[in-house]
Amino acid sequence: MLSQAEIDALLGAVADGSLPPEDQPPSLSADGRIVKTYDFRRPAKFSNEQLRTLQAIHENVGRVAAARLSSFLRGSVVIQLAGTDQLVFDDYLGQLALPTELVVMTSPGLGGPFLADLDLGFAFAAVDRLLGGPGRMPAERTEPTPIEADLIARVVAHLPHALNEGWAHLQTLDVAVTETALSPILLRLAAPTEVVAVLTYEVRFAGQTAPMTICYPFAALEPLLPRLAATMWYAQRRQTVGDATVRETLEAEVRSVEIPVSASFRAVDIPVEALTELQPGDVIRFDEHFGEPVLITVSDQAQAWAIPGRVGDRIALRLVTPLVPTEA
Repeated sequence: MLSQAEIDALLGAVADGSLPPEDQPPSLSADGRIVKTYDFRRPAKFSNEQLRTLQAIHENVGRVAAARLSSFLRGSVVIQLAGTDQLVFDDYLGQLALPTELVVMTSPGLGGPFLADLDLGFAFAAVDRLLGGPGRMPAERTEPTPIEADLIARVVAHLPHALNEGWAHLQTLDVAVTETALSPILLRLAAPTEVVAVLTYEVRFAGQTAPMTICYPFAALEPLLPRLAATMWYAQRRQTVGDATVRETLEAEVRSVEIPVSASFRAVDIPVEALTELQPGDVIRFDEHFGEPVLITVSDQAQAWAIPGRVGDRIALRLVTPLVPTEA
């Protein structure tokens, strides 16, 4: 045990720069005891093993969230875990690019609320996609309008489901969103000096990249710390055969993605004057026979040929070539 004088000397050395605050290898004191530098301003409350378990859990969270958002936005979304770290809460808030979409969530299985930061650029890109656009991120950060905020809330609603799936191997959570904000000023989530575990993601959508983070205060994870040991994590994983839960979820989400399929006839030229005089009930004659195949496109890509017809009182198409890329 260090005396108060030794502790004061260490803190003084860090303050005047003679001893760097970064982690240093252990050294021997004059009496032969092992001494290791410790930063009292940034204490390490999570062990490396607990951080590795959080990393494994949130790799699954990212995969499930990406599958759900890909289905919702009808476009490829990749969410990859980029890093796991522990910080002081005030330092974490200082890294945020404001304004941003801050989402406070709670769960009965945790010791308190936790926070997710969804980059506002990605949120606006998702809104643009939902409104029929290509999903481009805006050049400047602005506060969303009420309509945009409602659409962003629909995107955020997929995060609790992804967290429930990701934690399912270790703990059953019932995550719910309790509050959203564009700035952390009015949020009362944790003390400024509290240690937090931060999971940082890289979100790729429509050729663009944006960050996303999930922040757990120490008090929120404290009830689960004994279960965050690697042995407990892998024991829980062995109980689920072949990690079937995540696999089945991903397959179900991919199968539910709606893809536009259309059939198109060959183009026909008509005079502008005739086009302006068209009335309901007029007939436009095409240059192909009804029994000739028409081109099938999937997401604007030529894929197959089919013969038009009817099934009962509905127009239908019968494939005459397999669904493979075809030259138009």
